[in-house]
Amino acid sequence: MARVALLGASGYAGLEFLRLARRHPGITITALASREWAGQPASCLAPGFDTGRGEASQFPAIISLEAIADLLGRGTCDTLVSALPHGALAGLVAGNPAWIEAPTRILDLSADWRDESMGFVYGLTEKNRARLHLTPRVANPGCYPTAATLALLPAVEAGWVTGAVMVSALSGVTGAGRRAVLSNSFAELAGSASFYKVGEIHSHVSEMTRNFASYGANTTPSVAFAPQLVPMSRGILATVSTPLSQPIHETLARERYIERYADESFVTVLPAGEWPDTRAVHGTNQVQVAVTTVHCGRTLLATAAIDNLVKGAAGQAIQNLNLMTGWPEATGLDLEARAW
Repeated sequence: MARVALLGASGYAGLEFLRLARRHPGITITALASREWAGQPASCLAPGFDTGRGEASQFPAIISLEAIADLLGRGTCDTLVSALPHGALAGLVAGNPAWIEAPTRILDLSADWRDESMGFVYGLTEKNRARLHLTPRVANPGCYPTAATLALLPAVEAGWVTGAVMVSALSGVTGAGRRAVLSNSFAELAGSASFYKVGEIHSHVSEMTRNFASYGANTTPSVAFAPQLVPMSRGILATVSTPLSQPIHETLARERYIERYADESFVTVLPAGEWPDTRAVHGTNQVQVAVTTVHCGRTLLATAAIDNLVKGAAGQAIQNLNLMTGWPEATGLDLEARAW
């Protein structure tokens, strides 16, 4: 069993982790922490959550971050899963190294160590599986980079990508977090779609650049990104385009993708003429990918759909935790999509 202390239990990613963890045979949640909800029962985190149906609560009461540090020091929890905002866990570690030294395993869902500093391994499972097996520290990828990288990875590994990469992606509002913000409210979002942080300024650009530079050409491709917020609660639909090093027929491109993902439990390459749909992956760790070439085979056009809270956050965290502990990779993740 992994005895898990979860930081940031009240956020969307934290709640999604709990939803998956309670049906996982190897995970015991021994501690929940939240700055806002310390002292409250887990049932207060979301409507209908952990009601118990007349039985004892499945989860412990929520405690403070300081109390978690004490539990880690006493060995009550052997696995630390952090769904805190970017920079929060790194700040705790800077003030008290025991945060990172005490747990047997650390799985961080923020961007703090996605550059693989402090001994962390970047947790895009389909790319780094061999390195993730039994590793003690994993930095979970961002939701946008997960979709974009899986859309382009077979072409990158084949050495086809030598030029600039353009990523355009639609995201549900849960990707912005649970904190109340006017721009994320129903009245502001309903019936509208908007761009934000377009170009090379989004924090995910550097993460995608590292992923695309790992294979193939000696030069690092430049990445531009156009994220868009759309009025749905969850899901990411990504489109990635890039010039190819040589003309590639769309059939060859699709065959390459099918071969690359043939043994992946969670990645489906769609047939010619079919394209990803966020409804098809809603609530699951599944990834839909489709690819073609355009401009007489000189440009690759690849697309992907994921659930930003599952494969883009908590589900990928469970997938990584399975590898960290030596459990079968799909344990606890055999979920079917909820299309409506």
